[in-house]
Amino acid sequence: MTIKAVLAGFSPIIDSLATITWAADYAGRLHAPLRVVLADGGSLPALYNATATVRTRYPQLSLSAMTANDSLVDALLDRATDAHLIVVDRAAAKAGMAATVAAQASCPVATVAPGTAWDGENRPILVGADGTEHSEQALRWAFTEADRLGRGVRVVHCQPHRTSTEQRNSVFDLVSLFAGRYPAMAMQLHTLVCAPADALAWHSQFAAMVLIGHHEHGIGGRIYRRVLREAACPVVIAGPDTILDAAIAAPALDTVRS
Repeated sequence: MTIKAVLAGFSPIIDSLATITWAADYAGRLHAPLRVVLADGGSLPALYNATATVRTRYPQLSLSAMTANDSLVDALLDRATDAHLIVVDRAAAKAGMAATVAAQASCPVATVAPGTAWDGENRPILVGADGTEHSEQALRWAFTEADRLGRGVRVVHCQPHRTSTEQRNSVFDLVSLFAGRYPAMAMQLHTLVCAPADALAWHSQFAAMVLIGHHEHGIGGRIYRRVLREAACPVVIAGPDTILDAAIAAPALDTVRS
């Protein structure tokens, strides 16, 4: 199965070498190509130096770099259809770029802080679930991506006001559904009586990445801003139009559901 490219935005805000290196490692783990885009106002010498460094570290990786005459947001959105994941640095995300791109892109957007790197520990993908269709979308992506990466999934369900039994059961049903689809995957479910942002920020120290669904990162969303500010790992934002690029994923899940 062919995986779409990982698309990394080379930001003029800060040195994006760490971001591109993380994206290269991610692409290598998926056996996917890496595409780096430099928007108007960026430094060509910095881009060349960064891609040369990445090529040296990952000689087997399919890597290409390109320039665009428009803003980084527009450049990423123009190429989002052919991307499996878009990667930007945390500073650009705090400026609102990640949420803007995720709101329109058909793939998730990962925000990476300076100095972030993959380690040898088999950390899971962290995802919040509230039983809504938005959390089902987030769970679907998290489990599918964890399977590709050879990782586990840690699901956090928060009940700050002791939500109804119906909502809690909906979360359990969804998690059971995905766990049945991936029986060999390590999976944890934590049900907590606290604010979702508190739980996701705290659990992020044990995760490879934390996934925030569309419901949580809506413009001005407090959960998104808090997790983006405090997370100890990359934050991945799944927008309302996020789809899986693997055609087999949805039919397989439908089979389990039936």
